[in-house]
Amino acid sequence: MAWWERKKKLGKTTPSISPRQIAAVTSRVDVGSLAPPLADYVASAAALQLTLAGELAAASLDAWSAQDADDLIVASGVAMDRYRAFRAILADYVEDVSDALAPPRDKISRHFERFQSSRWYEDVATVYVVTGFTRDFWHLLASGLPDAMAARLQDILVDQGDEALMAGVLERLLQVDTRYSSRLSLWCRRLVGDAMLIARDALAESVTSSADAEVRLEPVFTDVVAQHTRRLDRLGLTA
Repeated sequence: MAWWERKKKLGKTTPSISPRQIAAVTSRVDVGSLAPPLADYVASAAALQLTLAGELAAASLDAWSAQDADDLIVASGVAMDRYRAFRAILADYVEDVSDALAPPRDKISRHFERFQSSRWYEDVATVYVVTGFTRDFWHLLASGLPDAMAARLQDILVDQGDEALMAGVLERLLQVDTRYSSRLSLWCRRLVGDAMLIARDALAESVTSSADAEVRLEPVFTDVVAQHTRRLDRLGLTA
C-alpha cells in the first residue's frame, strides 16, 4: 500500500460518542461526580493505552498475512502515541510517573489475563472491543473534569484510524470463512462485562463504593454499549 493510501485510511473513523450524546448523558447524571482526581484519570488512561499497544504488537506477530501484521503494528503505534500523550500530562501532576502507573497497570493486566486466547484473531477482537468501549467511556468521564483539560484529554482519545485498521483485519478474516462470525460474536459478547469492569476501575472510589452506584452509572453505560453494538454491526457480528 502506498504511503498516501495509508494516510487516507488512517483518517477513517469509526462510531464514537458524539458531543450530543455527551450532553444527553450529562443531563441525566452528574458526570463530574463520577470522575476521579485528574492524576488518577490520566494514569488509568495511560496504563490502558500501553496495554493495548502491547496486545496489538503481540497479535501482529501471529497474523496470517503481511497486511494484517502491518495494520496491527500501525494500530499499536497509535495506541503508543496516546500513551505518550497521557504520560506527558501525568508527569506534570505526579512526582514519579512509574509509581503512579503501577496500580492501574496491575489492575488492567489482571483483566487482560482473562481475555487471553490461543487464537490471534480473538486477541484482535479483544483489543477492538476494549479500545472502542473504553475510549467512549473515558471520553464521557473527561467531561466531568475542568473544561480546558477535558478538551485536551478528549483530543488524545479521538479515533486516529486505528479502529478501522483493526476492523479491516477482522473483516478479512470473516471473508475467509463465515464460520468465524459466530465464534467472534460469542467472543465479543463475553468481553462486554469485562470492559465494564475496566471502566469501573477508572471511576472515583466514592462512586464504586456507593449504594446507588449502578443507578448512577446506567445512563453512561447505556450510551457506551449502544456504540459498542454499532461497532459489531459494522462487522456483521451480533452484540
